[in-house]
Amino acid sequence: MQYANTKNNVLYLVTGAIPELPKGQIIREVTQYVPYDPQKVLGCYSQSKAIATQIVLDAAREKNLNACVVFPSGILGPEDYAVGEITDTVIKIIEGKMPMGINGSFNLCDVRDLAHGVILAVDMGKAGECYILGNKEVSFRQFAQLLAQECGAKPIRFFLPIPVANFFAAQLEKQAKRKGTRPLMTTFSVYNLSRNNQFDSSKAKRELGYTTRSYQETLRDEAHWLKVTGKI
Repeated sequence: MQYANTKNNVLYLVTGAIPELPKGQIIREVTQYVPYDPQKVLGCYSQSKAIATQIVLDAAREKNLNACVVFPSGILGPEDYAVGEITDTVIKIIEGKMPMGINGSFNLCDVRDLAHGVILAVDMGKAGECYILGNKEVSFRQFAQLLAQECGAKPIRFFLPIPVANFFAAQLEKQAKRKGTRPLMTTFSVYNLSRNNQFDSSKAKRELGYTTRSYQETLRDEAHWLKVTGKI
């Protein structure tokens, strides 16, 4: 996805392009002088984003391309008509169709804050720079509790440890491959919950004026939209 005007071109990628740091360390943007290395990220999707990021940064430095890069974390919020993975999880929790969760974490930005952040990057982003557009890390347990508080959903009581979830995901992938269906859970989705999700958006806040709303507000608005549209 690309937005362009006379001020700036913005390449819209994902935080998966940024090399992961050990748990407890805060993940920030890689500077334009340190290459985004596809060998330092997990999965073809993230690797392709790392490659694309570096192409843009090289062009900004070597060919004076007036462009910057934004990295959103996971995306949450109303008006997800495609019903992506996060929205599908929200629906299952609300409807009581998720008897257990995974003992991991998310980093999810409100889609409205993300859209505003992209516009800010178009207007104010510096050429050759990268900006993380994320939120605070939240555990799956906290996420489910907030959702229960905001819309009266039945809280999830049991959360699988990561190793157990990874084992079941591997079995589900094998079954789905044999049947030609989509697995209910994948090892990659378990990895995304188990990884370090402490992304730092302070650069975007400082240089662009990026802001994020609370998870409570986002979940309240999404639950309302799901009810209005008849999805729950």
